[in-house]
Amino acid sequence: MRKLIIQAAGVTDLGSVKKVNQDSFLYKVADIGDSYVGIFAVADGVGGLDSGEVASAIAISNINNWWEQDFKNNIDKPNNIINSLILAFKRSNEEILQYSSQNRLRAATTLSVLLIYKNSYYIIHTGDSRIYKISSKIQCLTKDHSCYVNRLVNGATYRKSVLTACLGAKEDLKYFCTSGKISKNNIFMVCSDGVYKTISDKDILKLIKKNKGDLKFSCESLINEAKTRGERDNITLIVCRIVK
Repeated sequence: MRKLIIQAAGVTDLGSVKKVNQDSFLYKVADIGDSYVGIFAVADGVGGLDSGEVASAIAISNINNWWEQDFKNNIDKPNNIINSLILAFKRSNEEILQYSSQNRLRAATTLSVLLIYKNSYYIIHTGDSRIYKISSKIQCLTKDHSCYVNRLVNGATYRKSVLTACLGAKEDLKYFCTSGKISKNNIFMVCSDGVYKTISDKDILKLIKKNKGDLKFSCESLINEAKTRGERDNITLIVCRIVK
């Protein structure tokens, strides 16, 4: 049986309004002999706080370090993969809290990480970025750490999404983990909330399936669609596909 191959592309966009891109992302794929392995991560610095771009950069840097060091140490120990990723999340949380304390400011970020290894996927996530699995249907594999509150502005009531967990918010880090099996032709998408706030799951599925032959074009099409529909935030996404 031929091993499954991973193809991937990723794009980030400043958006139409913001002057700083507070998103950071990482995707890497390697052939390790008997299989391919890939890491895909999106961090969305929390808007409204200071230095969101610093927080997201710290988070992605730690995931890159995990890929370069910790994963290699656990490559033959699949049961350790999630635990070692949790430690990477905790390191990022501590570093962001320390940065905030030293600079007397508040900084935080979401972080969603997908690892594809052999015939399985592994996910660890905090915040409201998302990871989707796409085949004949679309399935969100993560749970948003957010809730909606009503805000009164100039006499008008607005419904606003508020994060309930992320890196840098508090010492007691809340995160979500899951894992599952992959198969040929599965497509995965890791994205910041700038994608799904304006594009429904149904429309994401249509655009991905329409352009699945060109992953980079799929990413660019989703970003352009989000901006056309009025999204003003930074927008980041990674799309990867399992092929033979």
